[in-house]
Amino acid sequence: MNHKIPLITTLLLLVCSTLFGQSTTSTKNEPEFFRFNLENQQKGVSVKQPELVLPNGNPYAMRIESELAVDIPAVTEKFLLEVDVAINKVIDKVTSGHLEGRVLLQQKGLEIDPLEVAKSSDVFLQQHTPILEGQASEISNYHLIAVVDLKPLQSQMQQLWKEVMLGERLIQYIMIASIVLIILFLFRGNQVMRHRDTNRAIRIVVNISILAATVIALGVIATMLHWV
Repeated sequence: MNHKIPLITTLLLLVCSTLFGQSTTSTKNEPEFFRFNLENQQKGVSVKQPELVLPNGNPYAMRIESELAVDIPAVTEKFLLEVDVAINKVIDKVTSGHLEGRVLLQQKGLEIDPLEVAKSSDVFLQQHTPILEGQASEISNYHLIAVVDLKPLQSQMQQLWKEVMLGERLIQYIMIASIVLIILFLFRGNQVMRHRDTNRAIRIVVNISILAATVIALGVIATMLHWV
């Protein structure tokens, strides 16, 4: 009977040791989170798993996550690409899906730099080092995550897009008014030439000259307004 007690004690110690070892391995294998400086590509202080909650009433605050990468420069690049994708979504919304919306906004002076947009937000680096055969792997996986507020950029886009559309409408109005004036001018000019019994060949040359000159003038005006 006395021999059974040490045996039971030994078994209990072995079980506890095994469970403790598994618990320690599991804890070490959990992802770690750090504050991350996008500009310097350096991780800062360790933090608990961040709760990234989207603010109410702001549809332009987006949760942005990168794909996994095995080094920090690669994960930074992937994250900035995701930020750029989010910016394109805002551009599509502001411009109603205009094919050249981004180009037109940039021509109006909009500066789109994903790094500048993202670095004003709290960015977190998730680091995970897998445990292989009881030992930590030599390769860690990195993942960036943040809530990025694109509202300031959206407000700037909206203002510039109003200017773009104002120029487009002005061009349309000028074109319509010019077409009406051309028709009236040609109609009246042909009436006068018929009344004076002007040669038909001369009338044709005059009409073609007027049309060509008007088209060239409208093209120049449209180009100038487009680049204003």
